[in-house]
Amino acid sequence: MDFSKTRKSPILLQEVNRKYALDSLRPMRGFVRLENNADRGLVTVIVENIKFFPEGGYVYKLLFAGVRRERTMYHLLGSLSEPAAGGGRVPAAGDQKSRPLTSNEHQTTGGRMEGSFTIDPGNLDGRGSCLWDFDTVIVAAASTVNQQEPLHPVLQGKFQIARPAGPHRTAAPKDYSPFYNDFVLERCIAIARKQRQLANIRPFARDATSAHWKKVLEWADFPILSPGAEAPVKAYGHFLWGWNDTHYFLAVPGRFLPAEQPDGGKSGFAFWQPILGMEQIQQETSMPLQQRREQTYGYWIASISRRSGKIEEFPYKG
Repeated sequence: MDFSKTRKSPILLQEVNRKYALDSLRPMRGFVRLENNADRGLVTVIVENIKFFPEGGYVYKLLFAGVRRERTMYHLLGSLSEPAAGGGRVPAAGDQKSRPLTSNEHQTTGGRMEGSFTIDPGNLDGRGSCLWDFDTVIVAAASTVNQQEPLHPVLQGKFQIARPAGPHRTAAPKDYSPFYNDFVLERCIAIARKQRQLANIRPFARDATSAHWKKVLEWADFPILSPGAEAPVKAYGHFLWGWNDTHYFLAVPGRFLPAEQPDGGKSGFAFWQPILGMEQIQQETSMPLQQRREQTYGYWIASISRRSGKIEEFPYKG
């Protein structure tokens, strides 16, 4: 973003429902910073003293609201999360790996939640809705149990963005990919909620992801669409699920052979690591390269952003 030409609009959020306050004796507070120019925008939000649901039940969503042609319309920006420092996770006693915050630990943060979302001001949803068509920003509680339950506004604030001068751009084709990103993210979160039931595993001697790993036995829990992953997961009877501060990871068993790379890497499985104990075979220069690859077992790994749900390349550490 060219910040020299950026409009910055601070928005104070006012409490509208004390039911979701962490401390019912104190009001909830929130702040939204809206930065935009004609082509791109960034929305960041911070709320404090908001109740935490460690076992699920509700998540908090940020959305715009406005009236157009005498009809109220909404645009969903995304979900809020715990503070980014540490990914909202703290070390367990005697363990350098991370785990979800407990309710008591959430209290030490002041009940803080936050989010950051990029937008296209002139075409928010791919159907021509513009930033200046909206005048209210809302933090709402959304049920994760009952999909039919309406959203519950928790905080909201008013803003006004002037329509830029000049010809309005033609709306781009509608982009349906956010639905799939949210689906992948929700499936990963579903595994996270039952991680205590899953076995810990240390699959690699040198792990470029720096992730904490769990072994998952059911193919039905596999979060992403990857036809090439199904056969090896079912053949080996498991896949691995892991996380660090910024990403979730999926690891599919297989050797470093084109025939065993799920979908040829097109579905995100583009990084490979040998399993613990196989490093010597991989580095045995007295053996032909093809023979080493045929005898060395490992995992093909895909990474998923914990903020957006996008399957993306991860900056693996050598």
